[in-house]
Amino acid sequence: MSDGQRAHMGPVRVAVIAVSSQLRASLQTLVEGNPALGFLGSAADAETLADCLAGSVPDVLVTDIEPDVSDALKTLFELGHAPPALVLLIDDPDSDWILDALPADATAILPRNAMPAEIVVSIEAVAAGLCVLSPDILARLLPGRKPSHHMASGEPFEALTLREIEVLAMLADGLGNKEIARQLDISDNTVKFHLSSIFGKLGATNRTEAVMLGMRHGFIMV
Repeated sequence: MSDGQRAHMGPVRVAVIAVSSQLRASLQTLVEGNPALGFLGSAADAETLADCLAGSVPDVLVTDIEPDVSDALKTLFELGHAPPALVLLIDDPDSDWILDALPADATAILPRNAMPAEIVVSIEAVAAGLCVLSPDILARLLPGRKPSHHMASGEPFEALTLREIEVLAMLADGLGNKEIARQLDISDNTVKFHLSSIFGKLGATNRTEAVMLGMRHGFIMV
């Protein structure tokens, strides 16, 4: 990630471009409801958003614009030395045009009907300089890599249990161990047991990585 993108230590600054006013309002509510995020503004197109921001540059831009108008984003990018990271909501996240349209910086590509928690996790991921891509897109970007439910070691993933999927979904919603235990009516130690099992099956080393791997490999659609 460029030095200018997250130089501050405050909330991740998020702006929205969406044709639908309903989607803009929904994304604004989602961002404003998360203390780790800060909402800068929204508009139906890049030019209007640039006027709305009045010189402010977001860390992350969430947009559902189609590829034929993606050049309009350059208007927004010119506001700063580095473009914001991009969370792109589209009808078909595995479309071939994506490979040519992606900007150089951190990007997430999600289906247009992505759930709120999935969008939040993706915003945080791209703000940290990561990319969020489907296994099919990743396979096309990395020749010789086949999309599969395998760990880096080549070992197949062991399927998560229904309870483990519940716990993983709650992790994606940002719940802590005590809140998970309360909602599932289980003990804190049982939650820790489930987390240990989830981490082992996914090959994750922390909670955020477990959520990202869970989404990437289809164990949860959060």
